[in-house]
Amino acid sequence: MLCQIVLTPWESKRLIAKAVVQLPEVQYALKNGIVCIARGTTTSFVVDEILTDGSINFEKEKYCMGCIEPDRLCLAQKENQLPEMSFVRGEIKEIPSKEMIKEMGSEDVFIKGANAVDCNFEAGILLGSPVGGTIGRAIGAVYAKGINFVIPVGLEKLIPYSVRDILSFTGFTKVDYAMGMPVGLFPVQGEVITEIQALERFDVTIVPIASGGVNGAEGAIILSMYGDNNKVEKALQVVASVKGEKPLHIPTGDCLTCDHTTCAWQGKERSR
Repeated sequence: MLCQIVLTPWESKRLIAKAVVQLPEVQYALKNGIVCIARGTTTSFVVDEILTDGSINFEKEKYCMGCIEPDRLCLAQKENQLPEMSFVRGEIKEIPSKEMIKEMGSEDVFIKGANAVDCNFEAGILLGSPVGGTIGRAIGAVYAKGINFVIPVGLEKLIPYSVRDILSFTGFTKVDYAMGMPVGLFPVQGEVITEIQALERFDVTIVPIASGGVNGAEGAIILSMYGDNNKVEKALQVVASVKGEKPLHIPTGDCLTCDHTTCAWQGKERSR
């Protein structure tokens, strides 16, 4: 059976989040260890998928750190940010990842989204902080301890070059002009979960064939899915469950009151 599907970026985030939560290492750590989830738009959907009982009013829009807007790269304002969240044997804890990582080991899971993914499924994370931000504070411990590192990232962020090849074109101290906050980029290696991996768990073949769209499908990915009829039908049921996922509206920052010193727009009227 061969079929073709369309996923908007928001539907993809939901689909990827569902797949991340079902990973064996995540399921094990939710019951027996620690799952630390860094802030981000895609990871906010992972938190939301774990909090299925509705016991907590979780605002995905406020579980964001860096954000890319039509006219600038920016950071979510502190007053609009929820604390970082971890699940310790299934119980939610509001503990910063830089502290939580100290308690984690090889059976635990660190989840952090990315800003770029290449054709080899190597991911890259934009850095606007002088000390490397969330990933800069955590990655050494992740690799040193062998912590399971899961990287959920949608194919809307697919770039046509190797992540490693673009490093020389980043670095905020090298940038002469930027729309908003200049950034560096950090290539990371872990278990990358895109729409492809999210659907391959049904033992089907997934091939991206196009992207983009109009009327709300901007950034959409079009996938061909091939496999045994029963397996494709099961995958289509999950696809149907994410259709219609609404976009998040991240609270926008005010350049005049922003205190991010590496941004040239800090303390000024918003430029164009």
